[in-house]
Amino acid sequence: MMPDSAWNWTIAFAFGAVMVWMYSWSRFDEPSCDSQSEYFSRYKPRFSTSYGRYARAKWAYVGAMMLMYVVFSVVPGLFSAVVNIGAREDSSKTIDGLPLAVALALVTLQNVPGLKELEKRIRGFLHSVARIPDCVRRTVAQMRSSQFNFEPGVYQCQTKKLVGQPAAANSLIGDLSKLREDDEILHAWYCVGGVLAALSERRRDGVGIDPIFFANYRDELDSIGAKHVALVELVREHVGECLKGGSPTDLGTLSEVRDLRDRLYTFVACGVHSTVKNEADSLDVVEKLGFCLGGVPGNVHGHAIGPLAGLSFISLTVLSIFTGYSTLAFSDFVVGRIGGDWLQGLGIPTDTLGLFAWTWLTAAFYFSTIFGALAVRNARIARREWFDLNDLNRERPLLRYVTPIVVGTALGAITLSSIAVIGAKPNEAGAAISGTLPWFPLATVMAAIVVVLSDGRLMEDGFWRSTAARAGLGALIMALIGFLTSRLSIPISLKGFALSHNIDLTEAVRQVGVYTSVFIAAQIGLFAFVLCVIAQVAERYITRSRLPAAAGKLVELITRQGSEFSISLEDACEASLFAANRTEKNIASTGCRGRWQLFPEGMAVKWSAGSGEGYCKVGEFGLIRRYGDAVIYEGYVGQFSAKRKPVFEARVDERSNDNRIAPKRRREPRPPTGAQPGPKTAAAESVTEEIRT
Repeated sequence: MMPDSAWNWTIAFAFGAVMVWMYSWSRFDEPSCDSQSEYFSRYKPRFSTSYGRYARAKWAYVGAMMLMYVVFSVVPGLFSAVVNIGAREDSSKTIDGLPLAVALALVTLQNVPGLKELEKRIRGFLHSVARIPDCVRRTVAQMRSSQFNFEPGVYQCQTKKLVGQPAAANSLIGDLSKLREDDEILHAWYCVGGVLAALSERRRDGVGIDPIFFANYRDELDSIGAKHVALVELVREHVGECLKGGSPTDLGTLSEVRDLRDRLYTFVACGVHSTVKNEADSLDVVEKLGFCLGGVPGNVHGHAIGPLAGLSFISLTVLSIFTGYSTLAFSDFVVGRIGGDWLQGLGIPTDTLGLFAWTWLTAAFYFSTIFGALAVRNARIARREWFDLNDLNRERPLLRYVTPIVVGTALGAITLSSIAVIGAKPNEAGAAISGTLPWFPLATVMAAIVVVLSDGRLMEDGFWRSTAARAGLGALIMALIGFLTSRLSIPISLKGFALSHNIDLTEAVRQVGVYTSVFIAAQIGLFAFVLCVIAQVAERYITRSRLPAAAGKLVELITRQGSEFSISLEDACEASLFAANRTEKNIASTGCRGRWQLFPEGMAVKWSAGSGEGYCKVGEFGLIRRYGDAVIYEGYVGQFSAKRKPVFEARVDERSNDNRIAPKRRREPRPPTGAQPGPKTAAAESVTEEIRT
């Protein structure tokens, strides 16, 4: 480009960068979830997770969009291939205005299908990394499967609203309390009323949800309250049928009440996660609203992440000290025989500080590669798109390895190129990036190794022995690739250094180059061994935090009505489902049997209905998974899917097979404190008769 053309391109690039930055900053707060049935799309993503997770994912999104803008601006052919535009007649104008064209294409994504799909995938992936909307879905599931503590005053107020005659409402509280515990329509309607009362303006300050959230979604809360009032007539008709002694099947009313309940619970979950900083605080806020989440076993593995990070840092610090001094010794005793001037040609730092910086920058290169690969893998695990859960297939999903490896390679290449540019002279940035190209395969191999190791059965006996063996194998592969790469790169570097300094490239120098290749391969293998161990240990603790300790146990599925079902999970990967009020002798005659398998997503159960039953009441497929401090069972029909709404949800209570006790019978529902049913008055009798007719 001519000087004027270069100046025009620079101005266009600067304006385009500002446009893309401002657009990306606001675009990330647009929902990427298509699940309309769960009401996630009504809320901004920043209200669906903690601020820390949201901020990290947002900065990553802005960085990805800026990187996309830079690449398309520098490589016009790639941009043309993506947006399917043809070459223009005046190529100079195309080059000068290309950055603005790229910026406009990124800002007006609806006009460019290729870019629109690419941007949506990036945004959806980073939303998954920030647990959007997984945090909200988990909290909604906990609220659905938990009992609700009705306050006497609020309960009486809701009953008066339902009955329509305040004078007789107190006498009907007892009857409605018994019906409320057994009838889903009435129970859901009362729960919505109780939560709305806790979120009222005079009481919401004590709940613990940020007032900013209420200010942003005041209309949504008012709409939920209005819908709750509008359902009074339908619920009243349903109650009248129930008081006659019938069993009405008001599917329309049931659907409307369920939708209203889920809509309100989603509102609460978004408010909670946009306010709290950790899982324990979110449970405290939910309990303040009236939900009974007590007695849930704590997540003992989550507290090991901090010490694990500290141990990793200490390991890398010790490793950097060892590699630094070993490199110094190699420089003195091996390279020193041919002269210290050749250190620069071999790419070895000449000062002690440079040696340690070299070590830590190498660690940054590998860490970025590992992070990119595992981030994609974990995002797909969260969406239940990694293993084949429907067939309980634990075989490695080899075809799904491509995307994590590509992303890990890209992040590693970007990191290595950035390091080369930072350390190069202003006029040698291009040459520095070219010098890093032979080392890019190390990122590809490292990403592949860490994904393969993460999919291993890390929960088996002899964990440390198998971990060391796998890490050793990965280190050997990395050392071999490192040796081949250095044998390709070092001779080229030595030849260029000799020509630029007018030095003869002797056979002794070439021999030292071979020794350097072996030394670098050993260093790479050592780094790879430590990082493979760290990756496997981290994956073990992350997997433990998701998996329940239910294998070989009898577990109970507890809903708002108490213990409803029990599942026997035998060590032979066989499962049996029976009603909670059955005894141990009746397990063999259960109607539903199935198989279970452990996955990173959780414990998957596939049920097969017995004779006389078309399906299991808990769904054809079940997923038992630990969410923070709670263990939840989610039942699905058709297939496992993170986008589908579960047909059955319950809280899981784990008990040992060695100490089985008779399952608890359903507790008799009791009216709220201070609301004991008394003899009906004449007014109450008339109201009851009116509801029945």
